[in-house]
Amino acid sequence: MSTAAEHTGIITPDAVVLDIETAGFASRILAGVLDTLLMLLILIVSITVGSVAAGSTIGGGESTTTTVIAFASFSVIFGYPILFETLRRGRTPGKSALGLRVVTLDGAPIRFREATLRAMGGIVDRFLPPGGITGAVFVTITPKNQRVGDLIAGTIVIRDPAKFAPSPALWFSAPAGLEAFAETIDPTAITVDQYTVIRSFLTRGASLSPTIRHALGVDLAARLAATVRHPNHTAVAPEHFLICAMARYQRRNGPGRHASQGWVSA
Repeated sequence: MSTAAEHTGIITPDAVVLDIETAGFASRILAGVLDTLLMLLILIVSITVGSVAAGSTIGGGESTTTTVIAFASFSVIFGYPILFETLRRGRTPGKSALGLRVVTLDGAPIRFREATLRAMGGIVDRFLPPGGITGAVFVTITPKNQRVGDLIAGTIVIRDPAKFAPSPALWFSAPAGLEAFAETIDPTAITVDQYTVIRSFLTRGASLSPTIRHALGVDLAARLAATVRHPNHTAVAPEHFLICAMARYQRRNGPGRHASQGWVSA
């Protein structure tokens, strides 16, 4: 039974195994504490404003106050994680502060469905007596540090790779003889997320097996070609196309624009 962060394999839809670091018990507890404090603050403000508004509208009373408290509590308990995890791609304020993110088991960003299922499972994790123990136990005994909500939704909590971005000093240049080809690539549509992922692949490709490296290169090149709408990307090797595109992107935006921003949306 481990309380530390562990490395686990994510199998992408292309059957490529990516090694990532799952969030450990301590970091998830701290993130949960931060989120709980913020939720309490929101709840207090909501109840205060709601009670004042309801009292001035319908005369107030104990039943009105009880209704306001119940509605506000339900909205915050469910709405807070669902809203943040859906709109911020798996990151609540607490998770952001600790460098954590929720993703699906294949590494994709979670959507409204997964966020809702996690929130429903959170009732068991946080409120089933003795409060909070159930979620803590599941995080420590499951291989991928999943609580009940994660098991229901098919998600895991990982350390956000964007927090551990490599040094932005590397500068790409088009391979010899492909300078003219590189000029045909318009990098305007390339997102910071795409740049981060492709840059990571190009700098770490030597550590991959030839088969996986080729498969990833082909997949990334095809995705990027669709983004920049380049009709002739297959005229060069996939990695050469990626290098040309990165060179064009850097000359437009600089080599370090990605370091503090988001993660892959694939």
